[in-house]
Amino acid sequence: MNEVMYPIILTYEDGMIYGGVPDLKIDNFLAYGNSVEEVIKDLKEIITLSLLDYEDENTEFPKASSIDILKTELKGNQEILLLNMWLPYEKSKIKLEYKKKTLSIPTWLDILATQKNINFSQVLVKALKKELEIS
Repeated sequence: MNEVMYPIILTYEDGMIYGGVPDLKIDNFLAYGNSVEEVIKDLKEIITLSLLDYEDENTEFPKASSIDILKTELKGNQEILLLNMWLPYEKSKIKLEYKKKTLSIPTWLDILATQKNINFSQVLVKALKKELEIS
């Protein structure tokens, strides 16, 4: 299963936003932050780790609950969002895997970098992150 979708519950309390995923038994106060984006980022990581546990145990992922049913249980300071994730991408952010790439650079640059013991892979990763504006 590559794409997963679960309803998440956001709780607004004491100037913070808290998030949970009822279908995965992820408590409403496990992820928190100052913005919805921050909470969703944390929840994606938590969901991915939870689903990896299901995979390790060869267990089917829980089915997503009906939003209509969840709405009946909401408090005044809560809302529901539907979180859609592409699992292979989320897994790759948690479980760092490396992909071997071949590249071409000028010979003079190779000589200078080798003399300085520069790790080409590290430099390429840093440059790609900078180019993609990833911190």
